[in-house]
Amino acid sequence: MGQASVARHKLGTSPALSTGLTAMQRIVISDAGPLIALARIGQLELLPGLFGKVSVTELVVNEITLGGVFPDTASLLQALQQPWLETVPMTELLLAQCSDWVNLHQIDMGEASALVLARQSMAQGDEVLVIVDEARGRMAAAHAHIAVTGTAGLLVLAKNLGLLPAVQPLLLALQLQEYFLSERLLQAVLRQAGEG
Repeated sequence: MGQASVARHKLGTSPALSTGLTAMQRIVISDAGPLIALARIGQLELLPGLFGKVSVTELVVNEITLGGVFPDTASLLQALQQPWLETVPMTELLLAQCSDWVNLHQIDMGEASALVLARQSMAQGDEVLVIVDEARGRMAAAHAHIAVTGTAGLLVLAKNLGLLPAVQPLLLALQLQEYFLSERLLQAVLRQAGEG
């Protein structure tokens, strides 16, 4: 068979954002960075609230589990055991495609695996949203016509859906956790959230 299985689920009606989120069948795939960021601010549970299920590749899981011990490791490990966070194994063919993406776009294997999985799902006719924060990963997704959002976009979506009262305190918490957010991005996100 040689094809990875990903979680398919219904995304609830939500206001459109820059990612074009609307009510439809959609597969959501995350890179490690957004999961780590959400864990650092205690907001991992936003993901099942927003999307029901989220898929991660085994390479992303390895980045999280083999990347060392940090303050949010326990919450990430606990999330990886939850049914809403599905780990997708990568076939040899998909791994070879990941290497191509790494070389072409200068991204890491976790980002590449999320994008390769997204392309495979799109080829099967699925709507896909990839959650990635790194600029090169986002550019690679855009180049491949893959819908992409990041941690900040998730926070705005959660606020717009009433899952969060405000975005600004969480963005500031991310900055305190040494998560880089440019002033331009910070102001744009606050405007999008109706807080700036």
